[in-house]
Amino acid sequence: MRRHLNKMILLAALCLLLTGCGQDRQDEGTLHEEAPTEQSEPAEQPSAAEPDTPDIPEAGAPDAETAQTPYEDNFSVDHADAEAFAQKIQAAVADKDLEGLADLMQFPNYVGFPEDAQFVDTREDFLALGADRIFTEALLTEISTADLSALEPSQAGFSLSASGCPNIVFGVSEGQLAIVGSNY
Repeated sequence: MRRHLNKMILLAALCLLLTGCGQDRQDEGTLHEEAPTEQSEPAEQPSAAEPDTPDIPEAGAPDAETAQTPYEDNFSVDHADAEAFAQKIQAAVADKDLEGLADLMQFPNYVGFPEDAQFVDTREDFLALGADRIFTEALLTEISTADLSALEPSQAGFSLSASGCPNIVFGVSEGQLAIVGSNY
């Protein structure tokens, strides 16, 4: 059931990305205004809950250790962290390193081939697609020439591409940056 829920959430996020939704700056401000309220409540509770459930304090303390603390959403990702993750993607694509790319993914993962768009449920399923099918000339060009300084968060994540498509979309998944899909 969780797998189906993840697929539904990922599909909805990708639909938002493709339609250009999620770029309204007013929503971004609202998200940041709500965060301190949520953070102040758990700040009193972690002393009792910290040893038993380490995930609860991490969610309540994103300002303490940004690099090691999970992100709440795509808008909470520091631009330098987004650029650093995009560089990892660029390196894996440039080297045609299918294993390295899989290491950066969350599963299930959307792979939007024009003739056969699909969700791959596991790392093994992704690797079975093969490097020749994943690393097309168009994808290699788009990813290698993408302007990392222009990465902007949206509800769907960050789209890494020079001109729009093909692209690799990455964003916050379970508190960490991960590739959530690709479009060809």
